[in-house]
Amino acid sequence: MSEKRVYKRHQCFEKIDFDYFEGNPDDIDISTTVLVKCKGHMLDLSRGGAFIVTDTRVAVNMPVRLRFQTKKSKYEAAGTIIRTGLLKNNPSEIAQKYAAVKVREDAYIAIQFAQLIEEIDESVLKKS
Repeated sequence: MSEKRVYKRHQCFEKIDFDYFEGNPDDIDISTTVLVKCKGHMLDLSRGGAFIVTDTRVAVNMPVRLRFQTKKSKYEAAGTIIRTGLLKNNPSEIAQKYAAVKVREDAYIAIQFAQLIEEIDESVLKKS
């Protein structure tokens, strides 16, 4: 399988707080809709998106806001949930890859950022 990603991915194990929205994605007004606050761990990060694990169930195409920090900086990024699912007994390649990582959370969320973030040096990311 050839790599189709545009931006270099960095494996990590960063605590993350995120907010997501519930409802019809076409009708959500992010300036007035009440956010659902959640926590998890980010396992993969690039300029264009992130892969996180959580115990929260979310829907695809919903807006999301992430907050995390590295050893040097704090970040906040808005994006859209593009994939989600359970890690356990999931035959997809991505779920199998991360199911082997020892995490307590049981679901994954793939997020595409609305705007690119700056390139982050791997040396400032926590590893599992």
